[in-house]
Amino acid sequence: MTSPSKPKPKLVLHVGMPKTGSTALQSWLAASRSSLRAQGVLYPGKGTSHGFLVLPLDFANHGPRLLIDRIGRVQAEADRLFETEWQALEAEIAATAPETVVLSTEYLFVRLGLKGHETLLARLGETFSEVQVVAYLRQPSKHYASLALQRVRHSAILPPLAPMRVRETLETWEAAFPGRVSVRAYDRDALVQGDVVTDFLTTQLALSGQGGETGARVNESMSAEAAHLMQQVQRVRFAGQDNVVLRARNRYRKRLLTADKRVPGAQRPKLLPEVAADLDESSTDLLWLRDRYGVIFAGLAYERIAERPLNVGSSERIADLFELDEARLLLLETRMQRLHVPLLSWFRGGRG
Repeated sequence: MTSPSKPKPKLVLHVGMPKTGSTALQSWLAASRSSLRAQGVLYPGKGTSHGFLVLPLDFANHGPRLLIDRIGRVQAEADRLFETEWQALEAEIAATAPETVVLSTEYLFVRLGLKGHETLLARLGETFSEVQVVAYLRQPSKHYASLALQRVRHSAILPPLAPMRVRETLETWEAAFPGRVSVRAYDRDALVQGDVVTDFLTTQLALSGQGGETGARVNESMSAEAAHLMQQVQRVRFAGQDNVVLRARNRYRKRLLTADKRVPGAQRPKLLPEVAADLDESSTDLLWLRDRYGVIFAGLAYERIAERPLNVGSSERIADLFELDEARLLLLETRMQRLHVPLLSWFRGGRG
């Protein structure tokens, strides 16, 4: 527990949602620790994020894959590690006496309502004078596209197509921190200067004129054509081995990303127009977000949003969901063949 002789700092708790620039924001904050500290802001620890915050939250059943791989599914071990990390956090606060602490992990976004949340909320209440929660949300179709392209790196199975449901999640946060939840649109037209780092610094920390490039690592992008090949090779070569660490798959993905950069004509991956419209226009939580938080996504046809089943069905193939450049796809296949990755013969049945 923080020393009673020193005032408790305020906490700004960034919780995602996933695929809304969290890696870029966390990398910037981690790279800027010294300059932030000079302004009374502590971004604690030595890593880029604070995933340990989810350890008390029914970790045995709902722990993130990367943390499960690290410590297993034993709740007692997760609780022990959480206490160790929290003590380190309090020691750093005591040593630096910041006015504001920033903690960030997108793991928290959907997990606050899980068993064990009382432990986390109690620690937050003991250590901080107040907690300001900030969540960035993405337009449903763009969120699904980003999530699918991330998933296909490790699995042939794509996320299910479904309307965006965030109201219950945000109401859980509001119940824990009434009036202290800030919701921002992760959209270039809505972000301050079109940048998530600048937006966060300006709206959450009142630090203007900062942000920008730091050379910090962000998630490497993949074209829709590369994602199609990645899914195909997993269906044939790594069938039934989804979401496990495989050296051969990692090697293939690395070669594919290299080839993807060298084949001209790459475009930002886009869902087929009918798929994007279906996801957006069936996501009725968008109306609630607009009315409750003023969150509006530019160019979205709000008058068409209604509760209804999806029309696009349940396709699980990149080729059925994304716009593909067939000529570029052939060039990418050919380049992979030249890299001695014998895949072309596997695809001769077409896109299937």
